[in-house]
Amino acid sequence: MVGNGTVIWILGCCIKRNPFTTYVLNLSIADFVVLSTLATITVCWLLPGHHYSNCPLDLGILLFPVFLFTFSMSLFLLAAISIDRCVCLFFPLWHKCHRPSHLSTTVCVAIWILTFLISVVVSAVTFTHTYLDLTYYQFLLNALFFMPAMFISTIAMLIKVCFISPHHKRGKLLSAILLALLFFIFFAFPMNAFQFFVSDDNPASFYLRYYALIGASLNSAINPLIYFLVGRDKKAQSRWRIKKILEKLFQEEESCRVEIESPLETSL
Repeated sequence: MVGNGTVIWILGCCIKRNPFTTYVLNLSIADFVVLSTLATITVCWLLPGHHYSNCPLDLGILLFPVFLFTFSMSLFLLAAISIDRCVCLFFPLWHKCHRPSHLSTTVCVAIWILTFLISVVVSAVTFTHTYLDLTYYQFLLNALFFMPAMFISTIAMLIKVCFISPHHKRGKLLSAILLALLFFIFFAFPMNAFQFFVSDDNPASFYLRYYALIGASLNSAINPLIYFLVGRDKKAQSRWRIKKILEKLFQEEESCRVEIESPLETSL
């Protein structure tokens, strides 16, 4: 929560935003809410009796839709980031010349609205009809549409970087994105897979459910650490503030544009 809060503060108030940092800012907000929700649920579990009924206002019922909403939001944003970076990597000139300037903001707003509407409908139907649980279908939507898009884009970027252009200098920003996507697939996939491959009759389902929640927590917490470790300069002084590290990392977006413009102007 501290790491995501720091990223939100730096990107929202201290650094000039570019199209890519708009995605990162919204992703950090979603991850912060995921961790806040899971932390509150954990506190409820630690109370005597280990049941939601020990918490005021039945927080288990109130907080699970919030978790489902922000977890899905994080997935949708990472899918958008992976597709955007994949297009940028394979078609840099097209990405520079034809990409609408406000596309990132538009996509983020559309994702927030779409995810909110889906979560509201799912939660309303589930809570008003106790015999009908639609959360399964929201996880199904995540697994069938957004996880494959993210997975294919990530594999395409890895193939491009490792096999097609292995000698091309890899920027720190691309490395951070690939690590974030790989960790999401590793940590967050169990949350979606759990809904389909594990039944409540399975004795291990209780422990697998906790493993899925722990994986979701680690996924939401690890991105700020990735930004810091990838962005820091090992040769520089260790006194560098995190603001300077993030600013240097995310400014690669602008430097890439300058590098793309130079050969284009030369040819003209």
